[in-house]
Amino acid sequence: MTGEAITSRSIRQQIEDNVRSAGFTDAQVYVAEDGFGSYLVRVVNESLDSLNDSERRKLLLKGVVNLVSTAELITPSEEEWYGPPFSEATGQMPLWHKVLSRPISDDELTFATDLDQDIELPAIVTFYSLRGGVGRTTSLAAAARILSERGRRLLCIDMDLEAPGLATVLGCPEPREDQGVLPLLLALERGDEVDIRDHVLRVNEGEELYCLPAGHLSSDYADQLRLLDPEIWYREADNPLHQLLQLAKDSALNPDLILLDSRTGISPVAAPLLFDVSDLAVICFYPHPQAERGTELLVKALMSAKSRRATSDTPLTPEPRFIVSPVPPGPSADTVLTRAVTWIDQWIGDAQIRRPEEYDSLRADEITHAVSYSPETAFRDKVSNGVATREAYGAVADWLEQLLPQTYALSASSRNRKHDVLEQLDFSTGTAEQQTSLLDDFVHTRVAQQALDARSPLVIGRKGTGKTAVFRWLMEKYPEDENPVIVFSPHAFRNSYKWTLGSEALEIVESEFPGESAWTTFWPCYTALAAYFALPPEERTDPPARFELSRVSLDAVYDELSTLDIIRHMMSRPMAGLLGSRWLRDINSSAKNRHMLLFDGLDTGFGNNAESRKRRTRAVTGLMTFLTESEAQLSSLSFKVMLRVDIWQQLRFENKSHLYGRSVQLMWRDQNDYFKTVLKQAIRSEIYREMLAETRVGPSVDDWRDDEVRRAWNVLVGERMKGGKPTFTRNWVWNRLADGQGDHGPRSLSQLFHEAVQWEKREEARSSYDRSIMRPRALVPSLDKVSIEALGALQEEFPELDGVVEALRSLRRTPIEPGEIEAVDPTAAERVDLALEVGLLEIYEGTQDDVRRYRVPDLYRLALGLTRRGQA
Repeated sequence: MTGEAITSRSIRQQIEDNVRSAGFTDAQVYVAEDGFGSYLVRVVNESLDSLNDSERRKLLLKGVVNLVSTAELITPSEEEWYGPPFSEATGQMPLWHKVLSRPISDDELTFATDLDQDIELPAIVTFYSLRGGVGRTTSLAAAARILSERGRRLLCIDMDLEAPGLATVLGCPEPREDQGVLPLLLALERGDEVDIRDHVLRVNEGEELYCLPAGHLSSDYADQLRLLDPEIWYREADNPLHQLLQLAKDSALNPDLILLDSRTGISPVAAPLLFDVSDLAVICFYPHPQAERGTELLVKALMSAKSRRATSDTPLTPEPRFIVSPVPPGPSADTVLTRAVTWIDQWIGDAQIRRPEEYDSLRADEITHAVSYSPETAFRDKVSNGVATREAYGAVADWLEQLLPQTYALSASSRNRKHDVLEQLDFSTGTAEQQTSLLDDFVHTRVAQQALDARSPLVIGRKGTGKTAVFRWLMEKYPEDENPVIVFSPHAFRNSYKWTLGSEALEIVESEFPGESAWTTFWPCYTALAAYFALPPEERTDPPARFELSRVSLDAVYDELSTLDIIRHMMSRPMAGLLGSRWLRDINSSAKNRHMLLFDGLDTGFGNNAESRKRRTRAVTGLMTFLTESEAQLSSLSFKVMLRVDIWQQLRFENKSHLYGRSVQLMWRDQNDYFKTVLKQAIRSEIYREMLAETRVGPSVDDWRDDEVRRAWNVLVGERMKGGKPTFTRNWVWNRLADGQGDHGPRSLSQLFHEAVQWEKREEARSSYDRSIMRPRALVPSLDKVSIEALGALQEEFPELDGVVEALRSLRRTPIEPGEIEAVDPTAAERVDLALEVGLLEIYEGTQDDVRRYRVPDLYRLALGLTRRGQA
């Protein structure tokens, strides 16, 4: 054949022409690629009976003889012992030489868990390692034990036919000579009728955990192994591997999951397991340089593969997961894991652009799990089902469980009211100053209760962690007769308190009273004046005579300007600071009840330019000095200062250590507490409350146990992420809303759910979903807008980071290599430490004293338009 592209179709056309030229009728012609660049041909016709093999080839292969590797030119009677024809889909044979040489696909990368609907069970998972000694079989067995304890039905199949051992690790007895994978596959190759139950061992009677061993080791086993040729499976109409898995599915075993323990390395049987039959491929490796290149090739081939499972119009790719094992104990553990995650980021990076827009990209840290070296595990004959096993491999079991149907779906009555509940859900998106329902939504966590306690004078936290929420609670929900004294407040509340000063007034104060001691004079005067105005008349005390202030002059104060005049007058008096402190002590003595002196808004109250921030540092240092010197003398008045943690860390003043142990840092370290902040808003919906009642969740969010929080969450947004995610929705949200310091802000959570509700309303009009009020996939596009809001708020708070932000935008990818920010903007590099401090960046690799790589957390990454870095 010359002058035309050679394909299976052109080969078939030439052979059919030859058949017609020979005068044959009703000939059956089969043609397929063999995976090596040549073709497999079968022609079946009765007229061939009178010709020998040489004559048949000369007649029928004219023009293509050099392109055909295997030619079966046979009669119908001969076909009976040749067996069924090979599959004409062998051009896609999942064999190593084929998949490793295949060009990287540009098709959309879609996984089984991308689908809103559950996949048909059993789900199939292959555990594979390129090299031995990395705990592949142990990981499979441990995950199987954990899942069987959770009530799942599992069949574990030992496909490591050259070095079987899965049955032993699971604690099964030695199989019979005719029992196991090898004799079963050979029987299927012969076309025998078999019952898979005759080959299966039950691990124990208490659980639905079964093992299909490789076989009984003997000289006969070795002889049989030589007969097995996985390549032949894909040239036959009935593929023995596919038949084996179908037998398992159709049997009374009825497994939820089939776990395949693959042979190590470039084994002939490993490729079909990884690239053809698996929904999930768990790659076990240790990040030694010897393993890097081979595992990279494997991963890239996997990301271009198409599994047997598919929807009507979408081919699916096996999902990758990675187990790093054995991780050494001690300080080197973090280095080993970081290296592995860095490699994986690169391996999967090129495939990220193929993810459908509605799905989030893969995160190497989420699809990677480290297993520490354990002598107890390494030298045990079988995997135990103890606490150590659950701690080491519980995350792996969670990965596999993601493939199974969710345990919860909306009831019929709830599905009918889904539109109405979406209309009722309303999540606050403003700041704590703006939220009208904040006090009703306030979650009384343990840390929040400590922050409200008068014995803790200092409440610190990062931006958005709830400092102003605490301030508002103390300002608006105080006990009867315990009026709070609003000394300093966010701008939104200043109109309610005539004595409060803004940034311009504070600048005037410092300009008229320069020097470090100005603020230690200002705060006693200003706090005493605020207490005088805020407390009931019967608890007021006139100022000391030396201030030369009358009640008439004080009563004339009605706005910021008149307050400023009074403060300037007070500070101009000799010993003004001492007089202010005495006045505050006199007020304390005359007070009939306890009162809190509240300070909030200090972070933005002095302005946002460089000089204003320096003034803020001097002023807050003066406030802390005043607090530590005065609080012991005040029995009825107690300080409560809300301060951003980065400001607190910059302060240097005498006796700072006196506040250790009496400060509270607002940090959302408990997932369930954090999620209560949004669930408490959701439960304002009457229909949602009724849905929760169906799942035995009560109406009092503050009193919910952890399991009630999870159930309420699952009703609202589902249990598991879709879109190739290895995680529960709660973990996905927790990870995506964390800044570079690992902190979380309730405002971002509320914004996420506000956007998700709007997305779900639009999507529900196109396709219904009955697993939860919002489908988990709604969270993915909603995160984009949250990221934009979060970055905007950060830049508003820290305008000095603008240069870093623009440098990051121009780099387009994260992680950030050493020197990249400086190469874009040398001045921006000077702000990297601040970016780390406020959570815009996190250290990805290296240490504070080492050459460092940085990563932008997802909370800001999306707004910056950064993709995850593939090949560096």
